[in-house]
Amino acid sequence: MVILAMHLVIYTVIPSMFASNLPLDAIESLYWGNEWQLGYYKHPPISAWMIDIIVQLFGRSDWIVFAASQLCTLLAVLPVLLIVGERYGAKAVGYSTLAVFLTHFTTLTSVEYNVNMGFLPFWGWMVFTFVKAEEKDSLLWWGLFGLISAGGIYGKYIAGVFLMSATLWVLLKRRDLLLRPGPYFAAAIFLLALTPHLIWLVNSDFLPIEYAMNRSESEGTAWYQHLLMPLKYLVEFIYSVGPMLLALAIAVSWVRLKTGFGPGLKTLAGRVWSDPFLFAVVGPVGVIAVISLLLGADIKTAWSIPLGIVFASLVGVVASSLEQENTSFKERFLSAWAVLYGILLIVLIGIFVLSPFVKNKPARMQHDGPALARLAEEHWSRHETEPFEYTVGSRWPGGTVAWYGAHRSSLFEKADLKIAPWVDVEDLQSKGAIYVDYRDPKIKVAGMCVTDPQKVLWPMPNERTYKKHPEIWIAVLKPATGPNAVTCEGE
Repeated sequence: MVILAMHLVIYTVIPSMFASNLPLDAIESLYWGNEWQLGYYKHPPISAWMIDIIVQLFGRSDWIVFAASQLCTLLAVLPVLLIVGERYGAKAVGYSTLAVFLTHFTTLTSVEYNVNMGFLPFWGWMVFTFVKAEEKDSLLWWGLFGLISAGGIYGKYIAGVFLMSATLWVLLKRRDLLLRPGPYFAAAIFLLALTPHLIWLVNSDFLPIEYAMNRSESEGTAWYQHLLMPLKYLVEFIYSVGPMLLALAIAVSWVRLKTGFGPGLKTLAGRVWSDPFLFAVVGPVGVIAVISLLLGADIKTAWSIPLGIVFASLVGVVASSLEQENTSFKERFLSAWAVLYGILLIVLIGIFVLSPFVKNKPARMQHDGPALARLAEEHWSRHETEPFEYTVGSRWPGGTVAWYGAHRSSLFEKADLKIAPWVDVEDLQSKGAIYVDYRDPKIKVAGMCVTDPQKVLWPMPNERTYKKHPEIWIAVLKPATGPNAVTCEGE
């Protein structure tokens, strides 16, 4: 628990100290969460709901958002450690706890709250409840598995990969469960809880699935991509858990590495085949590789972030076994862990400290979001007396103003109802909006007249300027209806 608490504090404090703007995905999650939809054009909704609940409870502060991201990591790790402790003992828990923080998933990229971070806890608890349901075969555990699995789908559709893996385990090893009511009860709870989102998905013409398929680039793939893409995915996955494996290799020592791991790997494979938990660790990796093989799809490494976290438990189990064979194993593992964890920490700090001096454009978190919001508010106040309730623009500058403004506004992203269907156009056009975007506004935006458009430099901390400094258009969109309606020139 000390390691978990230490990691939460370190990875909350560092970005809070150095970042002057929340990262893009966090901004996006926040303006989605402000709207409480059953789904969004990219993703299902629960990560957005979660961050909005946290903001409503604890306030609008960047450090709260950074802490929320780390809390998601801890909530994902906890159920995995509980299973490891029950099955393999305290030593395996200790090694697993250390190993889980030797991946960029829980360190470098974890500072950005996004759909992946919000989804993480659900994967861990899906594994936990499935293992419990498989062992105890009680309706309570099957019901919890169905409910949490539905939550996982509400988090990210990649949750379906674990459901495929769990189904595969039942078909291969526990077909007797198919004669019991538990799995069917879980399926019923799952479908019942998921129904509202399924209805939304149909009504939205399956927008998130279309987005995912476009990102995977699976259409029109050449034959060789069906072989290349799964290999690429596996290599990237191994790279992502590489520091864990490196710490394990250092602890084992060069002598043991030279003698080989043939017998040990054979034993480990046998344990995976006989243990539903260890199968849940490696099974989803195989499922994703097979999907990539069949579709020829370029699977994004970020989609398997939860797999990397659960994989740490396999490292922990192996490490606890190896410690019994080698008296100096523990000391070498701890030393390797300290060095590797320190390197990842130094890299994170280095990114914040050095990037302004070596990059010709600012990193996302080194924009000055509050300063841009103040520019937008000052521009608006020269024309209107009441605070703006709507921001119209692209997700990065527009979302930033929506978050950092004195009054949290609703973002009409790209003035597109397909992307932002929550906007009441009649209300918008009766109140007007602030326009914040990279693009020069036309005479009309969202049916409202553009007034006093100005191009400004996005402010940076310490008034720093870059060779490729972002330029933002800010304008007032006057009401098009109601007592304050404005007619555009030339109409």
